[in-house]
Amino acid sequence: MYKWIKERIGKIDKGVAALEFAILLPFMLITLIGLYDVSELIFCNNKMNRTAQEISNIVTRGPVTQAQLNTMLQASVLIAQPFNFTQNGNVVVTAVGVPDTPVGAKVKVLWQDSYPGGAGGSQISAASVPAGITLTNGQAVIFTEVFYNFTPLLPGYILSTTPQSIYAVAAAIPRQGDMTALSPG
Repeated sequence: MYKWIKERIGKIDKGVAALEFAILLPFMLITLIGLYDVSELIFCNNKMNRTAQEISNIVTRGPVTQAQLNTMLQASVLIAQPFNFTQNGNVVVTAVGVPDTPVGAKVKVLWQDSYPGGAGGSQISAASVPAGITLTNGQAVIFTEVFYNFTPLLPGYILSTTPQSIYAVAAAIPRQGDMTALSPG
């Protein structure tokens, strides 16, 4: 009888694949969610770099007024899509240069504007001008900084429980005009 039971139980393999799948499913799901979070962070970082480059590009096309600059900065919300830039982001445009007068003036921050004013303050100063660039009177470099707080799908699993701070910066020299001052109109 013992031989008959051993043969009978040894031949029953129904449900083994389902059992193996049930054991592996949680590990596969956690791995997939982790991969999603990491890839989304990389995509967000690339998107914020692109946002900084695009805003820098449109601002430096020529002299702008304060109202035009505000409209250009509002475009960052559209450029940063699908990420919620209005709640989690901030773009800061800073002009660093040498004013027209007096002659021999030093490099300083000429003007600065931001939108929507949420996720971070500017890290740009007069010392931010790269060493290879020499500015004379009436010249400026435009820096565009993008700050974004990225929150993963499962905070604390792969990425930190606190939002990841993403910082991107782009610099450009104005193509037309000096951009040392913003006209109010």
